[in-house]
Amino acid sequence: MLKPSILIIDDSEIERYMLCHQLKKIGATKIIQKDDGTSGLNFLKDYAQNKQHYAADFPPAIIILDVNMPIMGGFEFLQEFAELKTQVDLDSCQIVMYSGSENPQEKSRAFQYEFVKGFLIKGESSKEELKNAIGHFE
Repeated sequence: MLKPSILIIDDSEIERYMLCHQLKKIGATKIIQKDDGTSGLNFLKDYAQNKQHYAADFPPAIIILDVNMPIMGGFEFLQEFAELKTQVDLDSCQIVMYSGSENPQEKSRAFQYEFVKGFLIKGESSKEELKNAIGHFE
């Protein structure tokens, strides 16, 4: 079975570390990390170079996106990503939001974007929930 490449965008080094650890436990092998929305978006914008460097692993099949980040937060990223999708081929990318809050308005707002396919709560999502969120894309 082909394992999807995963891009984690989160400003917390600790959260990225824990998420990588969980992802590796469920069999993920191709994990790329960015520490804010801007660097994540720039990574995707650098399409030609990254397609050459990462080959079949670019663009990432799954983007796990923190909601609250300085510089560019998750919702700002979603807006920019929607626009970027009209310029480069990112149709294969699916986003799972990663939040420290169970705010229903936040969740509802995220699912207004058709490419948002999951919503996980930091520190509360089990290995199985993570596997299920990613399993939708395999």
